[in-house]
Amino acid sequence: MIFDKVDELSALIEDTKQYDDYLEAEVELENDGHGIDMINAFYDLQQEYIKTYNEGSYDEILAMENVLEMRHTELMNYTTTGNYIRAKEALDELLQQITDRIMSNLGLDTDCDDDCDCDCDECSYGGHIN
Repeated sequence: MIFDKVDELSALIEDTKQYDDYLEAEVELENDGHGIDMINAFYDLQQEYIKTYNEGSYDEILAMENVLEMRHTELMNYTTTGNYIRAKEALDELLQQITDRIMSNLGLDTDCDDDCDCDCDECSYGGHIN
């Protein structure tokens, strides 16, 4: 029965603007070789940044962060990749809101965020006990 409800929820998600926008942007990106190349190059740059972060000097890390920021701006300014990234973020946000609501309804939500500075034991286990 629970999986029938999951199927119903999935069908409802498929009817959302966020999902439609994402699918449209994905098709647009798949047909844009330059956009795909830009995203692949950005991914490669992220991998290089991780290596630099683990092995490089502070100046090298800072330089890589600046390059990543510049390339991200280029991705966002190029219509196809910008539309795809924004559509993916909107769909991810919707899915996160759904997950948060389910967790809250089950009493499994956390009152603390990742930057919590309280001294309670519950935070180390993922949240406060309600």
